[in-house]
Amino acid sequence: MFLKLTREDFTWSRARKALPLFLLLWVGGILLGLVYLLSVRSHLQTNERGQVEKMLDSYLASNRSASRLFGAVFPQPEPLPQGLVFLRILQGGDQMVVVGEQAGALSFKGLINLPPERSGVWLPLTTGKEQHILTIVVRRYDDGVVIQAGMNGRAGYSLFQQLLRVTLGILAGSAFLLWPLALLFIKRSLAPLIVTRAKIAELIQRPKAGLLPEQGNGPELDSLYGQINQLIRQNRQLVSEMQQSLDNVAHDLRTPMTRLRSVAEYGLQAENDTWRLREALSDCLEESDRVLAMLKIMMSVAEAESGTMRLELQACDLTSSLRQVVTLYEYVAEEQQVAVYLEVAQSLPAQVDRTRISQVWANLLDNAIKYGKEGGGWVKIAGQVVGREVVVTFADNGIGISDNEQGRIWERLYRGDRSRSRKGLGLGLSYVHAVVAAHQGIVSVSSRLHQGSCFEVRLPVGQVIGQSANQAVGQLSTQEKSQTSGE
Repeated sequence: MFLKLTREDFTWSRARKALPLFLLLWVGGILLGLVYLLSVRSHLQTNERGQVEKMLDSYLASNRSASRLFGAVFPQPEPLPQGLVFLRILQGGDQMVVVGEQAGALSFKGLINLPPERSGVWLPLTTGKEQHILTIVVRRYDDGVVIQAGMNGRAGYSLFQQLLRVTLGILAGSAFLLWPLALLFIKRSLAPLIVTRAKIAELIQRPKAGLLPEQGNGPELDSLYGQINQLIRQNRQLVSEMQQSLDNVAHDLRTPMTRLRSVAEYGLQAENDTWRLREALSDCLEESDRVLAMLKIMMSVAEAESGTMRLELQACDLTSSLRQVVTLYEYVAEEQQVAVYLEVAQSLPAQVDRTRISQVWANLLDNAIKYGKEGGGWVKIAGQVVGREVVVTFADNGIGISDNEQGRIWERLYRGDRSRSRKGLGLGLSYVHAVVAAHQGIVSVSSRLHQGSCFEVRLPVGQVIGQSANQAVGQLSTQEKSQTSGE
């Protein structure tokens, strides 16, 4: 399936992915070619230099006495061995040049003017219109004698030049082979994604059931499919919860909207009764505030859960905000015949958004009073610093929460069976949970049915503030209290 290139493989996006791999392969081939050429060149030059030295040693050994070569008057030399082109002997200002049979058009003038120190492999020597390639070896002796011997390096040099042209041609031609190969490698690397895309497309056709196979695809794909399946499950759960939330919203909005319509109709019937009109308008305003409060809290919870809630953090003593809330709910508690006790013996420093954290206390205290025990009920608010955390608890002796409901009280619009008889939106605790989480804190509950509940809020300890613990943190209006309260 993935061994054939299609039109999709020659698109610009696929080419951009294949280009780095192509360059890597091609540059790697060029480096290998250079290493090969350098190795061949070194081998050929070493062999030619060794041949010249061997022929020179053989020639010198054939002359029994070095004086025949190094004397003040040069004797008649013996013929050069097969392979040597020339032999040059220098002593002081005198020199003698012996040319072999293979010298060809090599002139004496070019050899006489050759620098004595020049040696090497494949050296160019131009005489007239011709250029010769020589391999030259130099020997120096203590008495000032210098011997230069050379051989024709044209054969080795031509062989290397031919290898160079062939290698460069192969490297240039390899580009036309490496480009499709790079595209093929990219396609092979994308094969798991192509398979995954096909399986997800198949899954989209049947969204109600089925997941990606998590076994038999290799460890990497098995892990990837497992994570994708987890995301699919979460999305399905989210869609289900959203649908349920929308149903709850529609249900909770139906009552105030119906009441609004009824009140409006009631007001329209009172053509000349000003009092009835004012009463109808007042009821409409109250119901509209209730709807707006619910929508506002739902938006705040959504912002907190998505991490986009803006907090105006500042150093605050939570003791002051707790006292503010207790004072605000003092008359509500008296009407319910519930005693509220604030048991905080120390400063509770924290970095919080004063308004939102006060709304958290208001929600928890409002719930504790609303679902408390009438006539003899109590709510105890305690706070202390434990390690690097500020711990605030709201305990009551009210109706309590059953075990199977304790895990759901943080959900939006969820109301327990025993709480439906009380006025509320089912958004208070979800708002509490969202705001505390936005402050990097934790809120938890422990409760026993018909014996009471205890809500615990843990927040990170903030800076020690230099203001009085009794300084006002920010007043919660009665309207804010009604908007943010209600489990």
